[in-house]
Amino acid sequence: MSSSKTSLPMSSRFRDKLKQIRDASQKRIETSHRIRTEADIQRSQLTVAAFEYREALEAVIDDFVENFLTEAPGFALTRGFFEGKYMLALRCDENLLDGDGRPGTYFSRLMFLLDPHSNDGTFAIQCRKTVRDKDRETTHHATTMDETGRLELEAFIETAFLDFAEHYFGETNLTRPSTGVPS
Repeated sequence: MSSSKTSLPMSSRFRDKLKQIRDASQKRIETSHRIRTEADIQRSQLTVAAFEYREALEAVIDDFVENFLTEAPGFALTRGFFEGKYMLALRCDENLLDGDGRPGTYFSRLMFLLDPHSNDGTFAIQCRKTVRDKDRETTHHATTMDETGRLELEAFIETAFLDFAEHYFGETNLTRPSTGVPS
């Protein structure tokens, strides 16, 4: 008796079925590649260009976030999708005392919704601001997806950060609770 294990041979029917599945898959792939038209290829190139443009603007926002966090370290940046658009949001929950000394939790955020339109070569940004539970003006800017447009959008992003900072660091009757530790 041999100590080596031997496996049973595959049935011909099973091998034939596997070959049919593989051949059918190969034919679908070949057909799919033949069906792609120049218009399909152009559309996919425009989509890739729109994603690259969005990533460049995301890097600009990241730089502003990094600088903002040096002045307001309690904020955190989140990324995701909101209302079908790519979102970057700087958020903070703070425990503060109101003018009468009552504690409360207050929410602040600076949210950018990035919306590339590869079909017409435009890019839109919406900015929503909330400072300590009070919604501020929502602003929008749309322009062409080119170098001039990128410079416009960078200026829009900078203005949004500065406006948010003016409201966030502005006068308020809210104070931080005392920790009992002398500063």
